[in-house]
Amino acid sequence: MTMRRMKEGEIVEITTLTEGIAHEFNNLLMAIQGRASLVIKDLQPSHPFYDHLSQILQTVHKGTVFTSQLIGYARAGKYQVAPTDLNALVLSCFKKLSLSDRKIHGQTNLDGTKLFCNVDKRQMRLVLMNVLENAVAAMPNGGELTVSTVSESILENPAQRHDLIPGQFVRITITDTGVGMDESTLHKVFDPFFTTETRKDAHGRGLGLAACHGIILNHKGAIDVWSTKYEGTSFTILLPQFEGPENFDLEEGIRDLPMGFETILFVDDDELILEMGRHMLEDLGYRVITSNSGANAIEIYTSGEDFDLVVLDMIMDDMDGPETFRRLQAIDPDVKVLISTGHTIGTPAESMLASGCRGFILKPFTMAAFSRKLREILDPG
Repeated sequence: MTMRRMKEGEIVEITTLTEGIAHEFNNLLMAIQGRASLVIKDLQPSHPFYDHLSQILQTVHKGTVFTSQLIGYARAGKYQVAPTDLNALVLSCFKKLSLSDRKIHGQTNLDGTKLFCNVDKRQMRLVLMNVLENAVAAMPNGGELTVSTVSESILENPAQRHDLIPGQFVRITITDTGVGMDESTLHKVFDPFFTTETRKDAHGRGLGLAACHGIILNHKGAIDVWSTKYEGTSFTILLPQFEGPENFDLEEGIRDLPMGFETILFVDDDELILEMGRHMLEDLGYRVITSNSGANAIEIYTSGEDFDLVVLDMIMDDMDGPETFRRLQAIDPDVKVLISTGHTIGTPAESMLASGCRGFILKPFTMAAFSRKLREILDPG
């Protein structure tokens, strides 16, 4: 049996490139999604344009998944991390598989208690589906798929081998009885765009497993794979366990969009995003003033206008989000700022949040998500 763990240095060299691609692509998706959302919300399902707009929004969603893979591969930062029951998430992903049609017997052996981890649910779902779909693709003639979870303590020596901080972890193991991999293949399994002949039709191909590795490392975890040719493959994921309440559920139902009336300064150096943001905010009832640079935003903020909130892009040419935020705080220590970014929530954004920034939202965001985030900040408590 052979084992593969990807070295961290192997992906550092393209981090900057993937960050930039994801940022620009998310800005384009944001402009498309924003415009489509503005139109479709006023149409009845029977309208001849409704289905076309729905298809546009679905395509944007697929593009968002791809940028998530890019960002996960780059390991540049986290998304919206919150306590999540891994048992429930694993079971949800497992149920999405079509096993009976492929003559695959599937079973789950989940820990008897809820296992919470501080993770980004969307990113972790991406990891699980990639690994599960690769396992299914490795059994073209049928076989057995087993998924298990367990809580375990990892002490100092084992933790050092996995580059982990000792403590309590959730271990997720996904095992198939498929074709397996030889040592040569195993050493490439986490490389970007690598796929084997037996796994060509898996949705986890391409950046899939490389993205999985990046996402898991970004959550201070580890992912390993063991495999024996013609016998099968086993992936193990380790994530730090969160000790806390057992009643977290962040999934929100569909509700009417919360409206507003306040004055908002919307700052972004992309004209498409700027125009889309203005229309979206005005449609939600807000009074909006836009700015296409950090320096211009400072001028506007000091012009005498009273702003209830500043929506601030992170990546701008003349003056970036963190610097603009520092200058706004120097002018008004009580300024309310919402970070809007197509990038990632890494150290600069975390520093802003620690210094008083009220929150962040990731592009491309829906009109519903944007409206709720605005009210969270403007209606504290």
